[in-house]
Amino acid sequence: MKAIGISSSGREGAYSKRIVNDILMESHVEFEMIHLADLNIKGCLGCLKCARSNRCIQDDEFHTLTDKIIEADALVFGGGNYYGTLNAIGHAFWERTFALRHQGAFPIEGTLGVAVGLDRDKEKREASSFIERMMLSNKMALIASLTVSGHQQCYDCGFGHECKEGNVYSHIGITSAEDAESKRPLEYTCEDQKEARSIGLLLGSILRAKTA
Repeated sequence: MKAIGISSSGREGAYSKRIVNDILMESHVEFEMIHLADLNIKGCLGCLKCARSNRCIQDDEFHTLTDKIIEADALVFGGGNYYGTLNAIGHAFWERTFALRHQGAFPIEGTLGVAVGLDRDKEKREASSFIERMMLSNKMALIASLTVSGHQQCYDCGFGHECKEGNVYSHIGITSAEDAESKRPLEYTCEDQKEARSIGLLLGSILRAKTA
């Protein structure tokens, strides 16, 4: 049994990386953690030259990654919401899976999937829904999904929010990066962590049952 964990965040200390890792650690199965920002994966060209061979013609690290996923029993994918959808790094990866599905070939069909979306608006679940949709379009077996609030970027730069009085803008509430960090809301809560652990336990139990 082996699982692949993927974080599509560009941040080195990304919440998506931490959450995906937490899920996989709790599953107690062998896994490899991959940070997409470390790889060279381009977007789909729409050239359709993959239709005959089910292999994208672009020479980058997409092939190395998909080879690993095809060999794995599960994929846990986490990424953040940029402008109402999954961020560009993650989007590029999922676009490229178009190359895998021609002539009825779905090499990751049945692979267990867990979607982790970092959505500021947890009701809309825009990043989570995108990941789920892409897993299902590849005929993966989606077993769980987790949505957390993730990074609150306005607390990272130190400038805080602006208010307008007449024609004058002024920063309020936050005076420095240190002050911003002290006022940061809790983004990966104890409840989120409990849910991540329960998903990890579920994933591990399903994988072990498949090999029993």
